[in-house]
Amino acid sequence: MIKFFRKIRYDLMKQNKMSKYFKYAIGEILLVVIGILIALQINTWNTKRLDSSKETAILKELHKEFLDNKIQFDSVKSVHTRSIKSLNTIIDAMPLTKEKVFNLMDAFENALHTFTFNPSSGVVNSLIASGNYELIKNDTLRNYLVTWKDVYQDFLEEELNHQKYRYDFMDPHSAEHTDLIMFKKGDQEAIDYSLDYIISREFRGHLTVIKGRLQNIITDLEKKTLENHINEIIRLTQTND
Repeated sequence: MIKFFRKIRYDLMKQNKMSKYFKYAIGEILLVVIGILIALQINTWNTKRLDSSKETAILKELHKEFLDNKIQFDSVKSVHTRSIKSLNTIIDAMPLTKEKVFNLMDAFENALHTFTFNPSSGVVNSLIASGNYELIKNDTLRNYLVTWKDVYQDFLEEELNHQKYRYDFMDPHSAEHTDLIMFKKGDQEAIDYSLDYIISREFRGHLTVIKGRLQNIITDLEKKTLENHINEIIRLTQTND
């Protein structure tokens, strides 16, 4: 009987030891799991913090780039607006006479001035090429950046069409039929020679084509597609730092 009770006590002690062991093992496992979860959380937090810092740096670079682009765009817009105004003044004065031409010299200079918008896109291109584009959380801003190239090149295409006509068609004829250097010096022969061409039907035809090309640019400016694109990127890249 004594042996029986001793055996029972031994079995109970053994069970208690096993129970303590399992509790200890489970506790160790829980500690390891909790440690892993904490480490993962810290790593996730660090990654988000680094990504947020990178995003802020990118936004600052984009903001500066598009502030510069806006300055250039405003200058381009001013040139085109002045050109179409001067061109309309000349066309409204037709048929031209030698006296009218002398009074419109400033208008001629402004009307035939060409300018193209060539914005900086280095930050945008680098952003997309490097894959850091995904760091930008704002979906609206990301869409503006992705479509930026197409928007400004549509506008540039109209400017180049205008510029190409002047350089390829109008300027060669003007160079052949006018002597502007001697004209400005007051040489009477050069003045008569140049004025004969300026008041000609051929020159009037060139001005009409130039007006059509320039009007396409003005129409794009009035739509404000490009201008709004620039302004929105500036607004969306504004940071509090």
